[in-house]
Amino acid sequence: MKDYILEVRKLIPENYCKKIISYFDEKLEDATTIGGSNKKVRNCTFKSVMTPNSFGQKICSNYIQNKIIECVQEYKKKHKMCYIDKISSCDLLRYDHNQYDVGYDYHVDFSSKTSDRHLSISICLNNSFTGGEFIFDFLDGQVQYPQNTGDAIIFPSNFMFPHQVKKITSGSRYALIGWVI
Repeated sequence: MKDYILEVRKLIPENYCKKIISYFDEKLEDATTIGGSNKKVRNCTFKSVMTPNSFGQKICSNYIQNKIIECVQEYKKKHKMCYIDKISSCDLLRYDHNQYDVGYDYHVDFSSKTSDRHLSISICLNNSFTGGEFIFDFLDGQVQYPQNTGDAIIFPSNFMFPHQVKKITSGSRYALIGWVI
């Protein structure tokens, strides 16, 4: 299973990660699950980066989309039968330290209601937090993927890749989460 997870280190330079946060960290909404809003399951806020409201957001959005496509191209080098190349959505997520026990409990990104997700991409935008570990739950045990600022993880969105973001114990964790079809 781990062969289908690709890590791309330093995909986005730290100074650009800061710009992305500064342009999109406003008017975030509570993130939900298919079942609705439940902070005991998913405890973060989000904003789409695919619908920019300003010139600066438009430049950042185009840059982010190019970087996601760059990730997909790297993935295709390793997995030749991957015929995926269209971004279905991309969000800025912010996980804050608070009273809840999770960042986002174990879940998968693909379902009958989210069928436009074949590959998932998580890009870490900062490291000024503690907790918030990105973990997969495989049949042979849990595997943690440490991410530094600008690092990406790309993996299939299906039922075989349940993953979670652990509780933030201090600070705020920012990430870009994109899905590709």
